[in-house]
Amino acid sequence: MTHNEALDFINSRRKFQKSSSHERIKALLHELGNPQNKMDFVHVVGTNGKGTVSTCLSEILVCSGYTVGLFTSPYIVKFEERIRVNGEYISENELCKITAEVKDKIFMLEQKGLYPTVFETILAIAMVHYQRKGCRIVVLEAGIGGQKDSTNVIEKALVSVFTSISLDHTDVLGDTVEKIAQEKSGIIKKDTVAVSYPTSADGDIFAGQNEKALSVIKEKCLQTQSELICPDAHDVKIIKRDAESTIFYFDGSEYETNLWGKHQVGNLITAICTAGQLKKHGYSISDKQIQSGITNLKMPGRTETVHKNPLVILDGGHNENAINSLKDSIEIYLQGKRITLVSAFMKDKDYRTSLKIIAPFCHKIILTQTDPLRGETTENLKRSIQNFKGDIFECETGKDAINKALEVTSDCDAVIVCGSFYLASEIRKFFL
Repeated sequence: MTHNEALDFINSRRKFQKSSSHERIKALLHELGNPQNKMDFVHVVGTNGKGTVSTCLSEILVCSGYTVGLFTSPYIVKFEERIRVNGEYISENELCKITAEVKDKIFMLEQKGLYPTVFETILAIAMVHYQRKGCRIVVLEAGIGGQKDSTNVIEKALVSVFTSISLDHTDVLGDTVEKIAQEKSGIIKKDTVAVSYPTSADGDIFAGQNEKALSVIKEKCLQTQSELICPDAHDVKIIKRDAESTIFYFDGSEYETNLWGKHQVGNLITAICTAGQLKKHGYSISDKQIQSGITNLKMPGRTETVHKNPLVILDGGHNENAINSLKDSIEIYLQGKRITLVSAFMKDKDYRTSLKIIAPFCHKIILTQTDPLRGETTENLKRSIQNFKGDIFECETGKDAINKALEVTSDCDAVIVCGSFYLASEIRKFFL
């Protein structure tokens, strides 16, 4: 099986199935020898920040000397980014070999009327890879939701982690924060421990976990006799915050990160507290190793600078919560600069609210469409910001859009790319 054949097979699987049970993924993993039963897990769910918290935990554990699997989505650079061990992507050869094995098992299941989805297929490939690489622990980022998500096939996580929860995927998870939190809290198993994004604090630090979501998580912990760890953002002291780095003090230690945004401090504190819980499970993790993991952390497509003069910053944020965080970053880090926005959204996202939030901070807006089927048209995007006073341009592709942005933006100003990880990925490839 060639690399293209492997990717073609994976992408040929159905994206969704009417049945939301774990029957398919359980059957597939059983045929593969149940590799998931041979490793520890940290299970990460939430609306925003899952990738940052998951990657940060992986870095901390690698710095502590462990062999660590990391499962994330979507990818920014290449498909193999979704399946990592100690920061290294699964190789194309390994992907081809394991995919061929998984394909044979899927063919057997199809004879029994079971048709694993794209996500289930990728998850099965990942589990086999992690076992063969000798991973002691896997940081497992959920796809959509929690209870019904395929990642919830694991028997129990050492720690269940809840990043910031807000409205997204409302057609699947429910139209209120409470309903979404109820689905996500379904990963909490009996007699375990959960860690939540910090509680609310002074807005100058960061906005905290949604109170309605937190109430649901607390109730689930009571029902399952599980412990909930929810750090208090008032315990955070920001020492330095500029375009180069952020230095903050928390729980007796000082940390430095290159990530932009107030919300990222909340994500890092969530990871720090999770690492503390892993120590209680016998993992040897020092304060210095946590500090190193945070310092080493890099997140493609999350307020990532890919060009200077003008600054070009990529952010995959595509919902109200994420766009508000991006707006905060503009106010903190880009004062005095005129902003050119490059944006595209999927049809299932609330682009009207997102553009309404970000548009007042922009001087020019360039709209594009990343996917002819799933992407929202530039015509509809433009209609949602018809009161915008600056120039609006429409471009057919992300490449056209970024070229236009560089043309109309002076070297001392900034270009912000947001609304879609697909757009962030396309433009990142353009520069790198």
